[in-house]
Amino acid sequence: MKSVGVQGLALALVGLCVAGSAVAQRASESRWMVAGSVGGASAARSLASGADWRTGWSAGANLTYWLGSNLGVRGTATFTRNDLRGSTGSLAAGTFNKFSYVGEAVLRARGAGMRTFEPYALGGLGAVSVHEKGSDSTFTRFAGDVGAGVGYRLGRLGLRAEGRDVMYKFDRYGVDRAQQDVVWDGGVTIRL
Repeated sequence: MKSVGVQGLALALVGLCVAGSAVAQRASESRWMVAGSVGGASAARSLASGADWRTGWSAGANLTYWLGSNLGVRGTATFTRNDLRGSTGSLAAGTFNKFSYVGEAVLRARGAGMRTFEPYALGGLGAVSVHEKGSDSTFTRFAGDVGAGVGYRLGRLGLRAEGRDVMYKFDRYGVDRAQQDVVWDGGVTIRL
């Protein structure tokens, strides 16, 4: 299943490259934006009866190409770490590393009076790899995400706060359910 995640990431990167060559760049403003962020991560619900996720931390980066003033395509990679409290089936308490890589469409509300303040919504598809720390157990599943955020531009630099719901299927260790990881973060953006 690792090849599904790699294919999803490759598809997202190809989409960014095609979009970049298909649309002419405006001289007044760069269409490329890179961002880095740190924040937290928690689950929307318990993994199973007797096993729930503790709030953890996240770090991520993304690259966006703006097709126009309000629509962009973005590739996002995020690392999260959560502890599991309790147990169920063959799954005992432990620490889990999760790496998501998603290609997203970004729609921002940017009108004539909103040149520095930029609220936006996003959604996309990709994959999530889940690794139990201290073991050789890793699995990768198809994933999707939806989210919203707000940016504040300071010239080429900017600040951003964002929240996303990353959805995938957790079907290991005797557990079989849809998982929702809520990732919230803040960071810096740079227009290239």
